[in-house]
Amino acid sequence: MPPLDVNEGAACAWPGGAPFALFLSHDVDKIHDREPFYALAALNRARRLLAGGEGRRAGATLRRLARAWVAPKAPEMDFRTILDVEARHGFRSTFFVLHDRRWRRRGARYDVTAPALRRIAEMIRAAGGEIGLHGGYYRFNQAAAYRESREILQAALGGEIVGIRNHFLRFSGAETWAAQQAAGFRYDSTFGHADRIGARAGRLFPFFAADPATGRKLDIVELPLTVMDVALFQEPLSGAEALERAWRAIEPALAAGGLVTLLWHNDCFNEPEFREWQWTYEQLLARLAARRPWCATGAEIAAWWCKQSAEGRRPSADGGTPRP
Repeated sequence: MPPLDVNEGAACAWPGGAPFALFLSHDVDKIHDREPFYALAALNRARRLLAGGEGRRAGATLRRLARAWVAPKAPEMDFRTILDVEARHGFRSTFFVLHDRRWRRRGARYDVTAPALRRIAEMIRAAGGEIGLHGGYYRFNQAAAYRESREILQAALGGEIVGIRNHFLRFSGAETWAAQQAAGFRYDSTFGHADRIGARAGRLFPFFAADPATGRKLDIVELPLTVMDVALFQEPLSGAEALERAWRAIEPALAAGGLVTLLWHNDCFNEPEFREWQWTYEQLLARLAARRPWCATGAEIAAWWCKQSAEGRRPSADGGTPRP
């Protein structure tokens, strides 16, 4: 028998008869310009670029660092820009806030109890957006640690946290999903590529995670990633080149009537050195808006997917499109 197509089945009937679903998301790795971690990271990046003969990019990195320390942006600035860009099209998004106990290279970058972050969270929710957890790199696959981070974030920012995406997209399949579910999360959006764009394992729709060893379906819904900004711009690209490359990665989900998930980090907005990154995001949203998607937060998409399952409109745990 031929292998099962993980996206087989009839086209998905998204809410409102939309031809596809759109999940806009942002990993919040940084909220303040004057963060020592980023200063050290920028200096190391500049050193590597110079060693590789990329003096122009090294100079841009150092200019950004100098500007951040001399004239730092207000913490709310980038978030306000993102919300305004998305509101032009009636879109809403999810912001994954980082929490980790360790202040190390891939650990915590800011204090989640900071008043500025509370103001940012209120601004996001007032715009109809969602706050999720950006799971700590050093808390990976630890149900107790995930639960603690979730509870700390809920206490600091208010509201219920039901979604998670792991820092650096750190992921190990069923073990990750099982730990997240045990911690009380209803959906994850880590399933994607950190080094390239496009659907991982051909997944074009949300799906229920399953333990491959036992075949047991888990309750947590996976919203697979389509395009991440860092993976897209791994090599120097113009905005036009990046836009077309990203669009090619998105087209299979559009053709299947599936889910398009974008991940753009908040700290690439309002930065001259990342002008192409912001421009590409804005252009992608304009193109996608012209096709009239159902754009919703991760929590809303996951809840809708669960409702379809309860009504018998979902296939088995290994993915695919809902069946009538």
